[in-house]
Amino acid sequence: MIIYITDIDKFDNEKSFLENIKLASFYGINFIQIRLNNLDQGKKIEISKKINEIVDKENTKIIVNQDFESSRIISPYGFHIKSNEKITGDFAKSESGARWISKSIHTKDELYENNNDLDIDAFVIGTIYKSNSHPNGPTLGIEKFMELVRLSKKPVIGIGGINLQNIDAIKKSNAIGVAMISELANTNNLEKTINKLKSYYD
Repeated sequence: MIIYITDIDKFDNEKSFLENIKLASFYGINFIQIRLNNLDQGKKIEISKKINEIVDKENTKIIVNQDFESSRIISPYGFHIKSNEKITGDFAKSESGARWISKSIHTKDELYENNNDLDIDAFVIGTIYKSNSHPNGPTLGIEKFMELVRLSKKPVIGIGGINLQNIDAIKKSNAIGVAMISELANTNNLEKTINKLKSYYD
């Protein structure tokens, strides 16, 4: 499972941002997570609708990052809960209309707090390695990440600084997938990068 988390700030303009997402879907990315930080709600809805229209719906499922208003409009496959949000998986499903729920986990305490929520389908655990989106934030490292994978009662998706040089370690940890931004937003050859990533996770 490869989740491409969107970041409009990595692009010169909205047009190139949307073109990158369209091509990622075309080249085989199966999950696109709409994360639109630093935008007002009206703009979030506008861009979410555009993304929903341009992806290949036969092959690509949309996950919305903690945005109930946009979710109600585009009816995504999934909804992602931030780590600091104290809402249940059941609430997220009922309010978003999504049928698959993920939750960010950064610590063992957060894991234990959410491990028994039957309506959360997967944990997104990190930050594993230093990442561009959280350059000064704490990192787990691969050993602590592997420990959380073992303790989790749910499938785990790794996040944070993952690239083609370290993805093999994530695969070997028994995580079911990875979530990434920079590796897909910054690549000079999107098709080649996606094909290489899919050799680890399809």
